[in-house]
Amino acid sequence: MRQHPRPFIYALLVHLVLLAVLIFSLDWTSTVKPSTSRQHAPIQAIAVDARQLDAELQRKQQLEEQKRREEQDKLKRLEEQKEAERRKVEEQKRQAELKVKQEREAKRKAEAEKKRQAELALKKKAEAEKKRKEEELRNKAEAEKKRKEEEARKKAEAEKKRKEDEARKKAEAEQKRKAEEARRKAEQELQARLAAEQAREAAQRQSAMQRMVDEYVLYIQEKVQRSWIRPPTSGSELSCTVEVRLIPSGEVIDAQIVRSSGNSAFDRSVEAAVFKASPLPVPPDPYVMEQFRSLRFEFKPGAA
Repeated sequence: MRQHPRPFIYALLVHLVLLAVLIFSLDWTSTVKPSTSRQHAPIQAIAVDARQLDAELQRKQQLEEQKRREEQDKLKRLEEQKEAERRKVEEQKRQAELKVKQEREAKRKAEAEKKRQAELALKKKAEAEKKRKEEELRNKAEAEKKRKEEEARKKAEAEKKRKEDEARKKAEAEQKRKAEEARRKAEQELQARLAAEQAREAAQRQSAMQRMVDEYVLYIQEKVQRSWIRPPTSGSELSCTVEVRLIPSGEVIDAQIVRSSGNSAFDRSVEAAVFKASPLPVPPDPYVMEQFRSLRFEFKPGAA
């Protein structure tokens, strides 16, 4: 147990009281020497008070010590009580474990007996099952013999009917095959005629479209030629290839030289002429117009 600080505090208070009595017992305002009898009286009173304080302090210390011992006894009794309870719990636990062990042993014996009875029942059941299977095999063998005989008879009848049906179906299939072959041949001839007609019509449309394209390319070249201004440094032998991008209205949205003439002034003049000639003539057919969204042509001075 931890030591209580009260005895030290009491001793400190006693010494502080003695110091205060000594200080206040002095007469600081008088110059007359006191008599000898008067000087010893306060000292004696102080000594008496100190003994009383020491006695009181000792009594309180004894009370504190007694209280400490009582607390220790109380703690000891609590510890003994806890130890007794712990032993009681352990004994109860041991008894419970013993009971569980006994119950497990009884359960094991009961299960062993149950297993023995089950094995005996299984043995009897197995013998009965063996007799039943032997009887069942005899019956099954007789039934199988009858079934095979009936199956052979039905199979012969089914084979005869199958051959008759096969011959009939074969004749029908041959007749159907010939009819299908004739239909397919006629269809192939029709498709060949249609394909030839479509090819002829496509060739005619392509030829007509190409003639229209060539015609409008000439129109465009002529209009660009009319809008062109010859640079002073260019000769009549110069030529270049220009790529023009158009919208369906014929408006020029871009013009670039894709094959230069070698003369930059000539090339710039051709680009300027293309923009100046906008809108360019375009065919009214939307399908043909798709060929003019991006158009390339060769520009030669004086070329029609």
